[in-house]
Amino acid sequence: MRIGIAAKLGLVLALVGMLAAGLTGFYAYTASRKLLIDSAKKELLTSTQVLGRRILQAREEGSRNLRTLAHHPAALAALQQADRAREDELAVLFSLLMEANPAYFQIRLISAEDGGLERVRVDRDGTTLLRVDGDELQEKGHYPYVFDALKIAAGQTYMSRIAINNERGSHAALGQPAVQYAMPVMDPQGIARGVIVINVDLDGVFALLAQDLRQEFHLFLTNRQGDFLIHPDASLTFGFDKGRRILVHDEFPDTRDLVDGRAAHVVTTAKDRRYAKKPVVAAFIALRPQVTTDESQVILGLAQPLEKVLKQADALGMVTVQIVAILCLAGIPVAAVLARAITRPINDLSAAVEHFSDDSHTPKLPLDRRDEIGVLARSVNLLRNQIHQQIADLNRNRRELEHLARHDTLTGLPNRALFDDRVNVALSAARREDTRLALLFIDLDHFKPINDQLGHAAGDLVLKAVADRILGIIRESDTAARIGGDEFVVLLRNTHGREDAANVAQKIARAIAQPLALGGQGVSVSASIGIAIYPEDGADVTTLSKSADQAMYRVKQNARA
Repeated sequence: MRIGIAAKLGLVLALVGMLAAGLTGFYAYTASRKLLIDSAKKELLTSTQVLGRRILQAREEGSRNLRTLAHHPAALAALQQADRAREDELAVLFSLLMEANPAYFQIRLISAEDGGLERVRVDRDGTTLLRVDGDELQEKGHYPYVFDALKIAAGQTYMSRIAINNERGSHAALGQPAVQYAMPVMDPQGIARGVIVINVDLDGVFALLAQDLRQEFHLFLTNRQGDFLIHPDASLTFGFDKGRRILVHDEFPDTRDLVDGRAAHVVTTAKDRRYAKKPVVAAFIALRPQVTTDESQVILGLAQPLEKVLKQADALGMVTVQIVAILCLAGIPVAAVLARAITRPINDLSAAVEHFSDDSHTPKLPLDRRDEIGVLARSVNLLRNQIHQQIADLNRNRRELEHLARHDTLTGLPNRALFDDRVNVALSAARREDTRLALLFIDLDHFKPINDQLGHAAGDLVLKAVADRILGIIRESDTAARIGGDEFVVLLRNTHGREDAANVAQKIARAIAQPLALGGQGVSVSASIGIAIYPEDGADVTTLSKSADQAMYRVKQNARA
């Protein structure tokens, strides 16, 4: 039996189509797999950075609580003389704070005298709060969180090293990983009469912060030497308290650069030793607390099983295999009957698979056809849309996380890191175009009394209003940022000189000084503004910032004179 040329051509075309479908399917799978893995790594690093930001915010909240207690009149009164009523008042405040903060083990008022005797103390004991009184109060003057905290300035926070709490009689805190935050209580002459100490449950804090993380994420925390403080295997934590060293760079060698201070973050894949059977992708960042502390750096890490990262890629691979199988099965009978008719559609389908990631080169698919080619075209289009949607979702999530990491969460303004980036870009343009720019440092005057008298919620409203008023004055090409509690900074591009910058500064000062209605009463704040001009006052970010900061302090001192 002779085989006709149509059958031969159909068979050849079917074989070629099967080969093309297989190759293009494999290329689409490998390319999409790489994109998904890279996106997952970036998302993991961004998640770690956001968690680090939340940890710093939790520490800042602890400092605010300390500041509230240290400046409360009852604290100084209880230290200066035995006043039971004042002590009871403080005990109530301590209890309220501990009820609002489940991660607080203990809050104490400790005297600078009598060997560091505790004056007021509230402990967490199981699910209840216990006030420790009378002869059960202990002397704590030999602990660093007392004698070191007494040396720092008013309003500053001391943070102890992170360690296992072995203090006798500390109830729920005994034997638990903890960190102590302390702040001195000053008298009107500026003499430290005692300290307020908050003992924080390290596991509790991280349990609260990690609630929003996906279940498969593993959390790590080390001290500056790399000793594990938090690890999925609790037996590997605080090895230095048990006579052995269990270090992060032994488990994840790439983190050595973090421990030695040569890098700010590391993303690595662990496939040997502990992770030989279940490899993980891990991201680590270095956090440096901006407080007085012996713990100059901690390392935070998140790890995710590699199989979870590859799960989407494997699912995509199955879809690709199914599409290739459909192409092959449908191509054989169609090629045998309509060899010439199917040549072009098969080529279009192959091209569409090859260019999944490039919409500009994707040919139009015959989606309206009701034959096998139409089925293949709709399947390929479905696969392409799934890939684009997955990548778009990953990119959107990454952008949102990156925005949170580079903007102030209260006002929505850029933070210091993003502002420095924009100043560097502006400086490069100014050098290239031989133009000037100005840097304005803005510090709110007498902002602390608003927080003390009206509460932090009112202070937050004032900061948001100040940010809005600054944005209402400057141009779209300029940049405003919040770099600290009540400190703002403004970049003015293409300014003609100091007089132009001074005019903008005056407008900002007048706008800020406008009264603001809070809780039925008018609140007014003023601002001291320092100006630095490029290139007269500096040719780089550091010099310009220093000049603007010094100018702001001169304005503030002249206003006080």
